[in-house]
Parts: sequence; C-alpha cells; structure tokens
Amino acid sequence: MIFFRRITKQPLEFVAALLCLAAFSWPLSNLASGAPQQDFPEPPNDLTKIYYISSGTAVPLPFEAGQFAFDVFRPAVKDKVARLTVTGSKASLILTNSDVRFLVFVADRMDPPPHQLARLTSSKSQRSLKISLLKGRKGYAPFAEDNIQIERRILKRLRVSAGPNRILFVNYMELRPLRPLPPGEYAIVGDSLADIATFRIK
Repeated sequence: MIFFRRITKQPLEFVAALLCLAAFSWPLSNLASGAPQQDFPEPPNDLTKIYYISSGTAVPLPFEAGQFAFDVFRPAVKDKVARLTVTGSKASLILTNSDVRFLVFVADRMDPPPHQLARLTSSKSQRSLKISLLKGRKGYAPFAEDNIQIERRILKRLRVSAGPNRILFVNYMELRPLRPLPPGEYAIVGDSLADIATFRIK
C-alpha cells in the first residue's frame, strides 16, 4: 500500500517570496494574537528552511541533495518503483524523540501540505527511499512501511512582505510524529526532492 503525493505547485508569488527570503530577512507579522504561554518559538525569518525545536529554540535541519533519475513535476510515462538516494550511510544530525517537533512554512490554503516524514534505508555508502510513480500523474509516493504518520498543527498565520506593496499569507506549522520514532535514518521530504532535510534517531 502506498500514500500518493500529488504535486501542487505553489503560486509564483509564493516561490518568489521564498527566493527573496533566502537572501534577505523580511519582517513577519502575525494576524492573530498568540496564546499567553505558547509552546513554540517565534517564527524564524528564513521561510525556506525546516526546523526542529531544541530547548525552546528553532534550529534548522541540515539539507542534503537528493539524487534521482525522474522529474516529479511531469506526469510519469509509466508505473514505476524508483529510489531517491542520499550520499552517506548516516545523517550528521542526531535527535532524540523529545526533539522531534518540526517547524515548517506552508503557503496558505495549500492542501494537502507538502511535507512528509519518511524512514530511509541505510547501506554502507548511501541512504535511500523507495517511492512509487504512477502513469499519467505528477508527484510520487513513499511506500506505507516507510511513511511516518504525523500530526499537523497551524501555529500562526503570517503576513509576509514580498516586496513593495506585495503581501503573502503563509502558515507557520508544527509537524509531530504520532508515535515515538525507532532508531534509524529519517528525512522530511516535500514536493521537490532536490533538497531533503535529514536526521538520525539513535
């Protein structure tokens, strides 16, 4: 059994804003008033990263280059089982189950949200994720045995300045596994597989 991830390309305005935010820190404004004692850090300025929470602080997960021989933004020409690979047998970042609360930014009303948590298979020289491509459809799907079920919670809805007289709405969101993660290699993947956020549970 697989869970198919349909690609929903983000609006061009949102992509442009992310590119700008990668190089500059734009001010963020919260639309709704926060709870008096919130259990999450304030939104970081860089919306292109994925974070985990350590001692109440948002810390970016390292990105690694995904290697694959297909284009998930084009309809597959046939049904196929393929592998996404990452160089190296182990991730550099080691987390514990008390750390696995992740923070991401998602374009407002993007449904379903793009991020998935998956367990990677480790070998001597690389880590990999088996995925399914379906004929005539864009996107990909990790197989059920590798797909980790997560809870999603919108923390804040943000107004993001994308330049003069341009405002975008972005959701600041928490991802949390429904169950403790066993020891192993993991990745948070999104629509694009070119860069994936990786970590290890020891």
